[in-house]
Amino acid sequence: MQCRDARELLDSFIGEELLVETNHDLLRHLATCPECTAELEGRRRVRSGLKQAFQRSADLQVRPEFANELTAQLRSSSQSAARQVWRARWFAIAASLLIVVAAGTYVLRTRIAETTRLAAGDHQNCAVKFALKEKPISLKEASERYDAAYAQLVTTPPDTVRTAVGMLRVADRHSCVFGGRRFGHVVFRLDDHLVSVLMTQDELTSPSSKEDVRKLSWLPLMNGLRMASLHTTDHVVYIVSDLQDADFRVVAQALAQPVSQLASLRMSLESEN
Repeated sequence: MQCRDARELLDSFIGEELLVETNHDLLRHLATCPECTAELEGRRRVRSGLKQAFQRSADLQVRPEFANELTAQLRSSSQSAARQVWRARWFAIAASLLIVVAAGTYVLRTRIAETTRLAAGDHQNCAVKFALKEKPISLKEASERYDAAYAQLVTTPPDTVRTAVGMLRVADRHSCVFGGRRFGHVVFRLDDHLVSVLMTQDELTSPSSKEDVRKLSWLPLMNGLRMASLHTTDHVVYIVSDLQDADFRVVAQALAQPVSQLASLRMSLESEN
């Protein structure tokens, strides 16, 4: 390092502003150059003298009021900035939670809608068209192999259900699969119309959020079919038919009472076992 370069760096050296490598280069130069060392000491004395003169001058001292006011402003600005940072973080967290909840709700509704679509498809392809890919099995066999709850459908609802629009009579009781989902299926006939009662496992809806089992939920039309649903302990039961709206509501209400007993019947069976 040349003396000219060293002297340009002396003020930064005194202020401890140099990089580590530059600092080491300057120290090595000062160790072998008396002139630059003397220059460094002179600059240190000048700086120290100016500092002492400033400290001794009453006119140049910082007023306590100004210092206190500046300290208060800095503290207030710091706290305000901290609040803004936390507010921004909480907004980000809240937004993320809303996105997660909305996405979860969307997925849940989509899966519930898919189960409803499969119930309508089962009615059309099993009760009406007999076009299932897999042959139906008895409710007894289904209860032993897949789900004990299907055994309840052997007698519930009863073979005949009286309604204000006519007598419902059982045409068939079995378990069938449509679209990969298994149902317990009771088919009723009312004049020239078929009415399906379809039970399937409800793995989507938590018990705390389920409707009262005696309360029907009226669902939108699906492929021209009218639908209603209600929940038992851990199953959902669909009532499906091509009846006109007024007649369908009468029939669904008549079936809701015996269907709502499925939960208590199952608990009774489990206590006996």
